Amino acid sequence: MTARQLTVGRSGWRRPKLAPTGSRLAAIRWHEGADELWVGLTGAPLELASDLRPWRLRDFHWASGGAGLILVLGMAGTERRWLAYLDLRSGVVTRLTSDTAADAQYAGQARGAKPSVLVAHRQSLTDGFELQAVTPTGAVIAEWQGPGRPVRQWLADGVDAVAVCDAEGTETWWHRRLAGSSWQLMAELPGNPSSRPVGFGRRGAGGGVDVYATSAAAGDTVALIRLATPSAGPEIVCAVDGFDVTSVLLAPDRGGADLVTSTDPECAQIGLSAVAAADLARLRELAGPAAARIIDRNATHCLAEICYPVGGPAYLTFGRNGRAVSGPLIKYAGLDGVRVQARRPFSYRGRDGRLITGFLTRPDGPPPWPAVLLIHGGPGTWDRPGLDLTAQHIAAAGLCCVQVNYRGSRGFGQRHRDAGAGQWSLAMQDDLVDALRSAPVAAVIDPRRIAAAGHGYGGYAALMLATQDEVPISAVVAASAPTDLVGYVRHLLAAGGAAGRQDGARIGDPDRDRARLTTASPLHRTADVRAPVLLFHGRQDPRVPIDHATSLGAALRREGREYDLTIYDDEGHSYVRPQNVADVQARSIHFLLRALSERAAAAAG
Repeated sequence: MTARQLTVGRSGWRRPKLAPTGSRLAAIRWHEGADELWVGLTGAPLELASDLRPWRLRDFHWASGGAGLILVLGMAGTERRWLAYLDLRSGVVTRLTSDTAADAQYAGQARGAKPSVLVAHRQSLTDGFELQAVTPTGAVIAEWQGPGRPVRQWLADGVDAVAVCDAEGTETWWHRRLAGSSWQLMAELPGNPSSRPVGFGRRGAGGGVDVYATSAAAGDTVALIRLATPSAGPEIVCAVDGFDVTSVLLAPDRGGADLVTSTDPECAQIGLSAVAAADLARLRELAGPAAARIIDRNATHCLAEICYPVGGPAYLTFGRNGRAVSGPLIKYAGLDGVRVQARRPFSYRGRDGRLITGFLTRPDGPPPWPAVLLIHGGPGTWDRPGLDLTAQHIAAAGLCCVQVNYRGSRGFGQRHRDAGAGQWSLAMQDDLVDALRSAPVAAVIDPRRIAAAGHGYGGYAALMLATQDEVPISAVVAASAPTDLVGYVRHLLAAGGAAGRQDGARIGDPDRDRARLTTASPLHRTADVRAPVLLFHGRQDPRVPIDHATSLGAALRREGREYDLTIYDDEGHSYVRPQNVADVQARSIHFLLRALSERAAAAAG
């Protein structure tokens, strides 16, 4: 087994965004116990611009004039969000959301003589969102309510507003001029968790406006659509067969959406205009054969991510009308100077004929390799094209990393997503087993040395794999995993808000499906576990309470099974502190190498 140590020290850069004009950008990097914002020109070192402790930075947006940043903040142990304004001159952070608000969303900005931030807020988790215009100093100068029903999402720019409402499996989209008093129904679309308004396009002389959105309104997959007022029904602007549109960039001249990113690993980005196509062509010149994508643009510059063969992903800016290129900002500092392993797509047919896709990250040396099935969480997320840092850790240790977009994953159409409903430990689990037995994977891995690992649902699925014997599992790493499905669903229904109720319903009914959920719970299957288990959990986890980990540990101990549990007092559902992330990495790799080596020795004996 060929292994080399890959260690991430200080964290690299995340979520860079271009300023409204010029080459200045802001990005997130960990600093003294918190995610902080750094601002500057890409040709020079960025400077620390915030002190956000004890808050957690979830996202940010540039203020339209470039003098400040709009922050989306939260606290450990809660899903609640609020907005604040960071003045880049003074460093002062001003709250834009009232203390009584249960949640908040960024809806847009109003430019002009009196710029303001358009904030959507709700007073309780069961309410819809209302819209406010708030100055950078925190003064509310205007307020609007939705069209007589709870609003799930807002898009606004100071002239127009769009409100998206859920209604019995459908979404109603409404438009109004903020200066007016009436709402107009734009469209009624199929309900889809991935649908959202993206931005406004050109406005007509008669008051009409184009609205761009992502939605599965006219097909199985999420597409870029255009709605128009007066209502003309949804028009598909861009769709990719078998793959969802995941993000959209608007043209800098406000002419509409013109650069689309999808889950298709063979064609990740599509330019919808001659200008966007020229930007992509320029990126290809800079990147060569390396994977690359544009992540932000303004009138003069593009911000791109390029995955270099040595050092991995890095961010740089380039001029749209010239040859100027900035020096790169390294995305993962631990990969600086390190040759990264290629991440290659593969596909296979599940036992019911469904097409399933995934990725292999291979180690050095010849196959067959010991393997780790790395299972993404959610389960309604997906493994994306491009470098995956955890997969690189695994490959650097001499292990082949296998990742699967099993049914229930988002990104591959609603039918693929819905095929996972009620299938925890059933068809979703079959997809994982079938991946390990598929021709592209079986040809390169050692069937006697296979481990499973994951976070959230991924940790749950890894634990359940240890109870089956179709493909023997040698070791399991499970982080923040639900282990008692009856209790987990009850928790989601009671405390998870609308999203939690939807997630719970996809798993099952805690009363009607109690027998099935009990059988599908690792807590009640510890006698069947055939592999050593390494558990991690955050004590402040609001989604999967800590007793899921402690109860499973106690049950494994009663059965005499080998396990180890590490609890991080300062973490929630996801782990963000670099020292904890590094600890999970180091413990996991050591555990996997030991367990897989022992299995190889036992097989040889």
